Amino acid sequence: MTTSTHPHFDDRGTLQWFTSMADAKAAAAKDGKLIFIEFGREL
Repeated sequence: MTTSTHPHFDDRGTLQWFTSMADAKAAAAKDGKLIFIEFGREL
């Protein structure tokens, strides 16, 4: 499972960040949770 901290700010461990959609879906299904998707780019 690929998890990490947020690449641009310290969220103080609030969320578990995934770099793989498959890993995020598996974790969400296991825990009965929804997935929050953050999409953007660096300027």
